[in-house]
Amino acid sequence: MKQFLRYTLLMVSLTLLMTSCIKDDTDLDEVVAQYTVTPAEVEIDLTDLNEAPDVPVTDENDPAYNDYVENTDWDDAISINFDGEAVVINGKVPGVMVQTDGNHITVMNMAGPVKFVLSGQTNNGSVKFYGDKRIQVLLNGADITNPHGAAINNQGGKSMYVVLADGTHNRLQDGINYTDVEAEDQKATLFSEGQMIFSGKGRLDVFAQGRGAIRSDDYIRIRPGVKLYIESQALDGLRANDGITMDGGSVNVVTNGLGAKGVRSGGLMTVNGGRLIAINGGDTRIEYTPEGLMDTTACAALSCDSLLMVNGGTLKFKATGDGGKAINAKQDISIQGGSTVAVATGTKKMKKPRGVKIDGNFDISGGYFYAYSRRSDPIDVAGKTTLAPGYKNYELTPKLLTIAY
Repeated sequence: MKQFLRYTLLMVSLTLLMTSCIKDDTDLDEVVAQYTVTPAEVEIDLTDLNEAPDVPVTDENDPAYNDYVENTDWDDAISINFDGEAVVINGKVPGVMVQTDGNHITVMNMAGPVKFVLSGQTNNGSVKFYGDKRIQVLLNGADITNPHGAAINNQGGKSMYVVLADGTHNRLQDGINYTDVEAEDQKATLFSEGQMIFSGKGRLDVFAQGRGAIRSDDYIRIRPGVKLYIESQALDGLRANDGITMDGGSVNVVTNGLGAKGVRSGGLMTVNGGRLIAINGGDTRIEYTPEGLMDTTACAALSCDSLLMVNGGTLKFKATGDGGKAINAKQDISIQGGSTVAVATGTKKMKKPRGVKIDGNFDISGGYFYAYSRRSDPIDVAGKTTLAPGYKNYELTPKLLTIAY
């Protein structure tokens, strides 16, 4: 009823505007159409993605050299196979201690680069790593649920290579209530203090009920061939404190928590290829300070605290909750290629929803860009907007902005 009344008032206002201020030959249908746009569809897409072969960097002077699991010798390996109520561990490496408490595994790695192969299923298990050494976690048909915390927790500060064995389907899940350990982080179902690099041509589903789904306190890199499905009912879906690089792969994120972010990058976020889809249905989170002052935090399908650079790939973001932003950039956005779609359909009770909100500058010189907001401006740029010449299409209405090269 309220929506109908708002629409009726809008029509009345437009009619009065037309009769008093607009020339007789103005097309009323064109004016009304600006406010009744049907937004582009943003839906989860789990279909296979055709990608060019992933070629590892071989130049040791390249900053990305150590992000490629192929550039490390993995001569030492330990396998951990969950079998319901039991777990079977094979392989011994000097300097590596493996302790078990039921199906909860704790690894102390003082040896060096070690590959850990995880497989099998458990409803009450986990794997935790200690030691500042690089590790490879090869998920080979692993299904791990920890009802009291993270399913996989890397407490080491070095790289954790998460490799999805070709053709496998893996699953990780946490519980609603975490059992905290003093002076130790477990901020997500899949958590790492160090860098987290995804590779392989398998699939990983990550479900979060108590905290975030995937999080690194360093950076995250996603390579071609990877397929991720991420769902969080509490906090952020995919989050990295020091930045996210997406070279390829297919990533789908669904979040519903109050004030949560579908994808959150604390540092530079670079998208070179692949397909990234994030849908956020959460509402604005309301908190009160000890002094009784109200503090509000809006949701976002994508939140970037630093520069967001899009060079290629397909990106689709949608926010449906109160005050939700499809893209919320705290600094600049630079788009040089690819396809970027941002849709906001939420209400504005506590916060204004936005297709794209940019606190810095907006620079576009290639690709396709689409922004829509049902109840406010499609894009809000605090800084300077630079639109390079050569675009084939430019359309701006009160609800929609489209730029195509």
